[in-house]
Amino acid sequence: MTSMNRRLAHSALFAALAGSALAATPAPFSRSAADFVRDEIHVGINIGNTFDVPSGNETDWGNAKITRELIHAYKAKGFDTVRVPVTWTKRFDHDAPGHPIDPSFLARVKEVVGWCLDEGFVTILNTHHDSGGDGMPFGWITIDGEHEEESTAMLRDLWTQIATAFRDAGERLVFEAFNEPRKTKWWGGPDGNQKGQDDWTGRAAYYEQLERYAKAFAEAVRATGGNNARRYLMIPTYGASFQEKTCAGWRSPEPDGDRVIADIHCYEPGDFCLWGNRKTHDRGHAAQRLGLFFPLFQKYFTDKGVPLVLGEVNAQRRWLDDLHYSPNDAERMKWARQYAETARSYGFPIIVWENGGDFDMGLIDRKTARWTKPRLADTFLAAWRGTLDDATFDAWVAEVEAAAAPPPAAANPGDIALRWAVGGPDNYTGCWGQTMGYGNKNGNGAALGFFSTAADGTLHVDTHGAGGNMVHQQFWADRGIEARRSWAAWRKAHPDLAANGRSLRFTLTAKNGTSAIVKGFFRVPGLGDVKFGADGGQPGCLLATPDRPVVEAVVPLPDGAFNPDGKGLGAELQVIPGHWGKNLPIDAELSPVEIR
Repeated sequence: MTSMNRRLAHSALFAALAGSALAATPAPFSRSAADFVRDEIHVGINIGNTFDVPSGNETDWGNAKITRELIHAYKAKGFDTVRVPVTWTKRFDHDAPGHPIDPSFLARVKEVVGWCLDEGFVTILNTHHDSGGDGMPFGWITIDGEHEEESTAMLRDLWTQIATAFRDAGERLVFEAFNEPRKTKWWGGPDGNQKGQDDWTGRAAYYEQLERYAKAFAEAVRATGGNNARRYLMIPTYGASFQEKTCAGWRSPEPDGDRVIADIHCYEPGDFCLWGNRKTHDRGHAAQRLGLFFPLFQKYFTDKGVPLVLGEVNAQRRWLDDLHYSPNDAERMKWARQYAETARSYGFPIIVWENGGDFDMGLIDRKTARWTKPRLADTFLAAWRGTLDDATFDAWVAEVEAAAAPPPAAANPGDIALRWAVGGPDNYTGCWGQTMGYGNKNGNGAALGFFSTAADGTLHVDTHGAGGNMVHQQFWADRGIEARRSWAAWRKAHPDLAANGRSLRFTLTAKNGTSAIVKGFFRVPGLGDVKFGADGGQPGCLLATPDRPVVEAVVPLPDGAFNPDGKGLGAELQVIPGHWGKNLPIDAELSPVEIR
C-alpha cells in the first residue's frame, strides 16, 4: 500500500469511528497498542505548568491547584485524553534506600489521576523535568556517561512505587517513561537554532543509553504485577525530537510485544509555534514543514506497526502589532486547523500543550475552569475529527478577530483607569512568578495566592494564614498593571504623549481593622521609575491604619513624554503590615491606577 493510500485509509477509518460507535467494547487490555491508540486517543490536553513545576508545588508557576471542575471542563469541551506531566525530583528522597516518594505528593497525584479516569479519559502519567539535561541531582535521569547506574536505580525505584500505587487501574491509564530526555538543556530549536548534537539531535551512544533506561522502566512496571503486567507504555524519542536521526534511533523496550506507544513533541512550524517570531499563519510554509516531518513519523513508526502520539502541540500567543497589542489568536486557529487536519490524515493523535490562563499557550483559567481560548480549543477538536466546515470556521475566526480589534479612543481622553492584574483571564495579562512572600509561602512565585483582582481591576492583598509579614510583587510592564488595550487606547487619544502636569492616582484601603504600608514605584515608559510620595515619615510609602483606612496616592509625573513604543505601565510593590516585625496579616486593597 502506498503512503497516500495509507493516509486515505486512516482518514476513512477515523470518519467511520466519528460517525458510529464501535459494535462491541473490547475486553480490557485485549487490544494491541496500535488498536488502542486508534480507538481511544485522538485529541488530548496537557495539564502543563502544574505538577511539572520543578519545586514540586503545583501552584508555584502561577496556576491554581487542579480541581475536579477543571477535569470536567476538559471532558465537556470534548477532549478524550489528558496528559499529566509530573516532576518528581523534589518529591522523593535521593539518598534513602528505595528512594521513597513523599506519600502526600503521591496521594495528590493519585487523586488527580483518579478524577481523570472517572471522567473516562485516557490518562498519561509521566516523569517530566526529571530528565532534560539539568544533570544530577535535579535532572536525575542523566545521559552523561557517568551516572547511568545511579540513574537506573532511581528510575527503577520510582516507577516501582508509582506503578504499585496504580496497579489496579484500568487500561485507560498509560505510563510514559520520560518527557524530553537529552544530554544538555538548550532551548534552541531542533533545526537552525541548535547548539550542538547534545541537545535535540543526540547521537548513537545517547540513543543506546536511553534504550537501557526504557528497558529498566518497563521491567520495573511489569514486575509490580496486576494490570501493570499488560499496561500500555509510552516512550519518547531522544529529546522527544522529530528529526530523522531521533526517529531512526528510537527503540521499543519490548521489541517482541505490542504494548508500547511512541511519543514525539512537534511544535511546527517552529518559527510560528515556539522559538521564532512569525506572527501570522502561512499555509504554504506550514505545509512544507509538516510535509517534511510527518512522512518520517510514518516511515519509522506507523509503517512498522508502532503507534505514535504527538504528545505536545500548540503555538504561542504573539501580538500582531506593538500599538494595539491585539493577540494573534485567529492566526493560531488557522494554524491549528491545518495542523490537526494533517495529523488526522496520517492517523497521528495530538495532545495540546496547555499551561493555564490567557498568555503563552494557555487555553483555560485554572481557577474558574473557564475557557479563555474556547474557539482555539474547538478548532483543534473539530479539525482533527473531520467535522469542521468552512462556514463554521469562518464564523469562529470572525468572532475572535472582533474580540481582538483595537479599542476605541477613550471617551474622556484626559483620564483612564488601568487595572491591576495577576494572571487575569480577560485583559491579556498574566503574572509569571516574581513574587516573594515571607512565611510558609516563601519563594519566587509561591506567594501569588496572596493576590487577587476584582472585575474593575482592584487589587486585593490578603495574607491571613500565611504566617508571613511581607509580600513583594513585580507587575511587569508588558503584562502587569497596564491592561495593554486600555494603555493603547489612552495613548491613541494623546498624540503629543506629554506627561507634564499629569499624575498617577490610586487609593490604598486597609480592611478589617488591619494596617498596611505600601512601598514602591511605577515604571513609566519614557519616564523611568517614579516613586510613591512620602507618608508616615517614610519616603516612597503609603500608610493606611484603622484610624485612617483609606489613603489616596497622587504620584506626580516628571516633565517629559511617554515613550510611544512602550508596552505599558509597570510597578513594583512591597506590601507590609503597619506594625513591622509583629507577623501580622495584611488585608488591603489598591484601586485601579488612573492617569489624570
